Amino acid sequence: MSSLNPAGDDGLTAEDAEVRRGDTECDQPPILVVAALSYELEKLNRATHAGLALLETGEGVGNAERHLNAWLERSIARVVLSIGFAGALSPSLQIGDVVIANSIRDSNETPDLNLLSAARQVRIDAPVHFAVALTSHEILWQADSKRALASSLGQNEIGFVDMESIAIAGVCARRGVPFLIVRSITDLLDEDLPLDFNQYRTPDGRVDPRKVAKAALLRPAAIKGLLDLRQRSRLCAERMAQFVERLVPLIS
Repeated sequence: MSSLNPAGDDGLTAEDAEVRRGDTECDQPPILVVAALSYELEKLNRATHAGLALLETGEGVGNAERHLNAWLERSIARVVLSIGFAGALSPSLQIGDVVIANSIRDSNETPDLNLLSAARQVRIDAPVHFAVALTSHEILWQADSKRALASSLGQNEIGFVDMESIAIAGVCARRGVPFLIVRSITDLLDEDLPLDFNQYRTPDGRVDPRKVAKAALLRPAAIKGLLDLRQRSRLCAERMAQFVERLVPLIS
């Protein structure tokens, strides 16, 4: 799984929510926190965070590239912190664990070493792992698909899958902006999601929550799984917010 809104909320449109800033009196450029969905930024949105800017891009490589590029055309970011939900590609990863990308598959770009060093100092109420980020153009909703992708990992590698990491890395590298990829695990390696969410994506790649709701009504067995996924996502959003809040003071 990657950037999926299990809450069934429409959220904010890209036009309305592309930029949401915390009040700041800082003279230096903000730290830009990027996520595919407003739901993933929700816990950061509920309070004022001086020096932060928040950006919702929408799911997938194309949306992430387009909206991050547009933001950086207009403004300057000190660093980019990309947060969001991810699927586990290693059995050691559990629900709510935080994973930091120390490398990005199929990309020549690497997360900033200073940001990685700062991230290693952060302690939160959840395990934090350093892992390989793999980017999928589809939501990997079946365990078989995740296991197939996981088979490409090295023997001692920990991995996770999302839908935006490679895009964030590419945009930031081209513009010379230091970046870090932070995710929280919403689904395990050996479990299926309750629905094939790929069937309910709009032409621009976003998952349409109204279509998901209609599908659930036709498949009542999926409702429990969707509710469980919603609870997991709330936990993951809280843990990512906690991680960001403790990381920010360490960023020079």
